[in-house]
Amino acid sequence: MPSAEHMISGRGNNRMRARHQDGWIEETAARTWKAHWYEYVKDSQTGKEGRHHRSRVVGEKSKMRKFEAQQELNKILTPVNAEHTSRRDDRVSLTWFVENRWLPTVEGNWSSTTRKSNSHFVSAILANFGETALRDLDSVKLQSWLNQLSRDYSRSMVFHCHTCLRSICGEAVEQDFLAKDPARKLRRPKTRKPDETVLEWLQYQAVIHAAQTLRDKLVVKVGSGTAVRPGELFGFRWHSLEKLPNDRYALRVTETVYKSKLRPWAKTANSENCVPLPKRLAAELLEWRTLSEWPREQDFIFPNSQGGFMDYENFEARVLEPIRDKLGLGKLNFQILRRTYATLAVGERMGTVKDVQTILRHTRPDTTLENYVKELPESVYMMVDTMYDGIAPEQAALTTLPTVGGVQ
Repeated sequence: MPSAEHMISGRGNNRMRARHQDGWIEETAARTWKAHWYEYVKDSQTGKEGRHHRSRVVGEKSKMRKFEAQQELNKILTPVNAEHTSRRDDRVSLTWFVENRWLPTVEGNWSSTTRKSNSHFVSAILANFGETALRDLDSVKLQSWLNQLSRDYSRSMVFHCHTCLRSICGEAVEQDFLAKDPARKLRRPKTRKPDETVLEWLQYQAVIHAAQTLRDKLVVKVGSGTAVRPGELFGFRWHSLEKLPNDRYALRVTETVYKSKLRPWAKTANSENCVPLPKRLAAELLEWRTLSEWPREQDFIFPNSQGGFMDYENFEARVLEPIRDKLGLGKLNFQILRRTYATLAVGERMGTVKDVQTILRHTRPDTTLENYVKELPESVYMMVDTMYDGIAPEQAALTTLPTVGGVQ
């Protein structure tokens, strides 16, 4: 019977090849002990099996005898000889493995929202390691990348990338592409503390008052008075303004602005909903339509100078940052307006947590409000009216405000 290879039979048609080898030790010119052995690897695309030579320096000759080097080789060969089947080809790229072997095992459990967000995290990983062969994935390099990511991105980005890396590498081991998991000991690095800035009522009002034009004031009012996301805010067209059966008005989210592009969908499936408007704010928008150069159904409610959509990052830089400096605020952006709305509404009991969740559209799809978007409870409208009275107390008519582009 051959000592290097022999066949053993299983039950039925399950015939498995078992291999045992001792390998060999070589003394190198650099006076080190180098271990040599073979591994049998299955090609990921053809399924054919091939024998591949492996080697590793296990010690210096001056510090280790040959039999000790053989003992180190035995440690290496123990898991290799314990395998009854050949391992798959670990030379495939990470991109190939993710697209052909990992995604099929996980994406079936993802919702449409999860699929969109996870594709962003996976793309970030592949942009850095996509061309790397699985066998060359290095735990130190992976950890260094996560550490750098924590200095530039949010906690959510870092944590999700960490989770995806653990999942991908774990699956590579599970499917016999790798013998050892390079992501097993990856740690989540410390990240920047999430921003917790919340405005006070007078600061809310001061921000609106500091806006220089009628359009900009209304942008801030709608952002503050409805707690919509900025991408949603600048995607609203006049046909988005709907009068509901209860004679109240709402803004329907169907488009969003993201990275200077208009997308025909909302951030999440739950976000494609109606956002209830306070009575006075609805009246202000209707009056603004009579004054705007762009009043048609397909026109944007808050257009740029050419009638197209505005980019919210540009608006924050051009309008909100000067207001922040003028008022001496530490930070000011749409996320702060949205967070402030939720904090004050719950903290001062102007609405229930359920009401606030409805306004922010964070409830799950199985709730009544998500399935019947026009059936908004009166308590939600009471909340938005009360909140808007605090954000923007009744004041002079819109026509007394500064003009924008020749329009009051």
